[in-house]
Amino acid sequence: MRKAFLALLLFFVFFTNAQIKFEKGYLITTNNEKKEVLIKNMDWINTPTGFSYKTDQNSTELTGLPSNIKEFGIHNSSKYISYTGSIDYSSDNTTELSSKYEPELTESSVFLKEEAVGTTNLYSYKGKNVIRFFYSNASTSITPLINKKYYLEGNTSKIATNNSYIGQLKDLFSDDSNSLTLINQTKYNTSDLKKLFNVYNKTENVASSELKEKTKFNLHIRPGINFYSSLGLKGSIFDGVFPSKSSFRIGIEAEVVLPFNKNKWSILFEPTYSAYSGKTITVKSNSLYEMSLDSYSFITLPIGIRHYMFINDKSKIFVNGQANVLTLRSGKAKNFDLLYSGQAFEKVPLSTTQTFKSLSFGIGYNYNNKYSIEFRYNTNNNIIEDTTSQTADIKYASIILGYNIF
Repeated sequence: MRKAFLALLLFFVFFTNAQIKFEKGYLITTNNEKKEVLIKNMDWINTPTGFSYKTDQNSTELTGLPSNIKEFGIHNSSKYISYTGSIDYSSDNTTELSSKYEPELTESSVFLKEEAVGTTNLYSYKGKNVIRFFYSNASTSITPLINKKYYLEGNTSKIATNNSYIGQLKDLFSDDSNSLTLINQTKYNTSDLKKLFNVYNKTENVASSELKEKTKFNLHIRPGINFYSSLGLKGSIFDGVFPSKSSFRIGIEAEVVLPFNKNKWSILFEPTYSAYSGKTITVKSNSLYEMSLDSYSFITLPIGIRHYMFINDKSKIFVNGQANVLTLRSGKAKNFDLLYSGQAFEKVPLSTTQTFKSLSFGIGYNYNNKYSIEFRYNTNNNIIEDTTSQTADIKYASIILGYNIF
């Protein structure tokens, strides 16, 4: 099992690095020279401090910074512009707020992501525990939209908000009644602000249709085989173990593909039935004792995330991680029965339900968004009731086939 986990880890590292590739894009230098280049797409969650690019596939790797690049973008993906000016870096984490109402502005040179474009533009900056928005138009250079949480009168149990951005937006969109009606309901987040700016720029319908096209839902049937390691009872006088074995599993996976980063991320929910044994199994120890387990199976309800790495238009590699939110015992087994001369002298109870007791990590291949195969490693899970001092860790890896119903 450790070898399987190591192989999975190495496979994950290899493909994660292999799939970070240079994609077609452009840049504009501070001298206003525009170049078509290849940009290393890192799927930035936070705003990049810099980026790597090549002039062609065989050229050396160069670095773009706000100091030497005015603008850059990956075609059909994202666009960033350089900004030199004031940013409030004060934390949005409620345990790390400042006691000042006023924004704590610092002069910086950074990249900003373009979120909405038109007569009035919206930009964002995302860092650790901070997100800030900015706007510009024909008469105004890039300007921060002020929103800041702070401890009221320095009291850490009282959190207040300086939401000056509401007034800024009312001044900015004072000539449009449709925009003004939205402002009081506009929260300081990407989706609300993009909607408002798109309404003002008369591009709301286009933005909404693009979002619908990118948001996807998949439902997969997922049969497979679990390969179980040997199963023993620790903390007992019994020194025998059930040998390693393989058995059937079946799952139904609901997948919501998120509408960003070219649909490379998704959220998973996969109720799964797994059978360890369909009949009573018995094993002897080195002494006169025996251990018996009736037919044992279990249902897991895991939730997780998946990341896709595209090979071409039809093929992609994926990696995922899941937490088993709930595990339910099924089958006839209720105990490990310890036997002497064929008579049970001790019953070790099996757990009926378990919450957040194990994790799983998988890597696989998907073809044409229809067929898939995955290798998955499942972490140890003690199936004995917590009320006892004894433990029995069930450990297994899985090979899973998938078929996308829709």
